[in-house]
Amino acid sequence: KFLCVHVMLFCVSRCPMMFLWRLLFLCVAVWGSHGAGQRELLTITMPEVGAGGVKHDDYRCHSVQLQPVDSYIVQFEPRVNPRVAHHMLLFGCQDQPNTRQSWSCKNSGLICGLGKKSQILFAWALNASGLHLPDKVGMEIGPSHGINYAVLQIHYGHPEAVSPDELMGEHEALVLHLTREKQPFIAGIYLLGSTSAITAGKEAAHVDIACPFGGPNPIQPFAFRTHAHSLGQVIAGYVVKDGNEDWELIGSRSPQDAQAFYPAMNSVTVNPGDWLAARCVFNTQAKAHDVHMGANTEDEMCNFYIMYYMVNNGRSL
Repeated sequence: KFLCVHVMLFCVSRCPMMFLWRLLFLCVAVWGSHGAGQRELLTITMPEVGAGGVKHDDYRCHSVQLQPVDSYIVQFEPRVNPRVAHHMLLFGCQDQPNTRQSWSCKNSGLICGLGKKSQILFAWALNASGLHLPDKVGMEIGPSHGINYAVLQIHYGHPEAVSPDELMGEHEALVLHLTREKQPFIAGIYLLGSTSAITAGKEAAHVDIACPFGGPNPIQPFAFRTHAHSLGQVIAGYVVKDGNEDWELIGSRSPQDAQAFYPAMNSVTVNPGDWLAARCVFNTQAKAHDVHMGANTEDEMCNFYIMYYMVNNGRSL
């Protein structure tokens, strides 16, 4: 900004008018970008896969220590080869999750270590796109928010089906766009999931989930994501109000589509005392035995992700 002002003053009586106009536009852009808060990029990159480095249904984790300053994630940019990776998850941890920087991690409940709480920050699958958070909304990380480490988890579905040449030099990565400017609203993910078995031999076997929402803050869902494996047909999520009388749809999507975060289908507010519910529908006609939920591609999953924002008043869910 200082340099722009002095160059403008120097050029007023010395530079051609066309140059002055171009310099003016440049200075306005620079001034505006500083006023909006500087952006920083953090790229979390998995170690090279390499030919034969991963097997069918391997789960690998890679952690990075975050800078000891409070920041807000405002954009997620996945760089993933969908032929190699089945899905990607990003977790936040308070303490160092593992003595090794990279490790096998099929049990997602132990991402941050035994007995340690993890927080899901982002999810990707099936060639989904990245995500820009709404204006004035950011996801908190840093020491004041209890997230000092980020852990990238990759599920390698069928790497044996990919040529060795394609695997060599393969690095899955996630780029985080950060700002240190405090955001008026903070984002988070509320995950509804089930471990119930799915009845075999049904065209539309369903699994239902319902959880009470305790607050303390009201939340505003602005995006949703569905996740299931090959048998999933559709997953829908709802806010249930007034003692089961009022069901408001958050979103509904086939998990066979790109498993991105899609805009919420309705503008709904979730208040303390409401319930969050979801239904997953599966086609199990070709199955002779009930299908279990699990981490392998031959298993199934029933997940409905709700991405929300709430007022940044220092209170967390």
